[in-house]
Amino acid sequence: MAGFTSGGGFSTYTPMPSYQADAVNAYLNSGVALPPSSYFNGTHRGYPDVAAMGNGYAVYVNTYGGWTTVGGTSASSPTFAAVAGFLNAASQKAAGKPLGFLNPLLYKMYAESPEAFTDVTVGDNKCTESGCFSTCQGYLCAKGWDPVTGLGTPVTDKMLSYVESLLAAKASVTV
Repeated sequence: MAGFTSGGGFSTYTPMPSYQADAVNAYLNSGVALPPSSYFNGTHRGYPDVAAMGNGYAVYVNTYGGWTTVGGTSASSPTFAAVAGFLNAASQKAAGKPLGFLNPLLYKMYAESPEAFTDVTVGDNKCTESGCFSTCQGYLCAKGWDPVTGLGTPVTDKMLSYVESLLAAKASVTV
C-alpha cells in the first residue's frame, strides 16, 4: 500500500483559465508521457497551481502529548496560506489592500521570476491509496508547471521580493 498519494490533473468541467494556458500547454506539448487522452481533457483547468510539503509534516498536538506527523492538504494548504499571508501583508503595507485572487499573479510571477518557485521535476501521481500497479494512470513531474506539483513549491523570500517590486512599480506609476 502507498502511504501517501498526490492528486492533480485536469478538471472535468471547468475550462482552462487564460492565466494558466501558457504554463499548462507547455507541459502538454513538452513530450512528457501522458495518460491516455481518454483519461483527461487538456483544454480544461489544470491543477494544482502550487505545491508544498504534504507528507511527514511535524505538528505539535497537545492531546497527543507532543509531536506527531500529518500529511495531505491538511499540511500543505496551511503552509501555502502562510505564504499568501506574507504576500498580502506586504500588499497591505504598500498599497493599503490585499492582493485579491492570487492565481493569475502566481502564473505571472512564474513567467517573470521562476526562481520564486522550486521546480519539482522528479516524481508522479500514478499510485493510489491501494498501491502502485502497472495499470495505474497519472502524470509525471516535469520542468515548469505539471499536474503533480503545479508551478512548484514557494520560495517565500523570492515571492515577497517579486510582489514588493510589483507594488513599488505600481506606486511609482500612480504618483
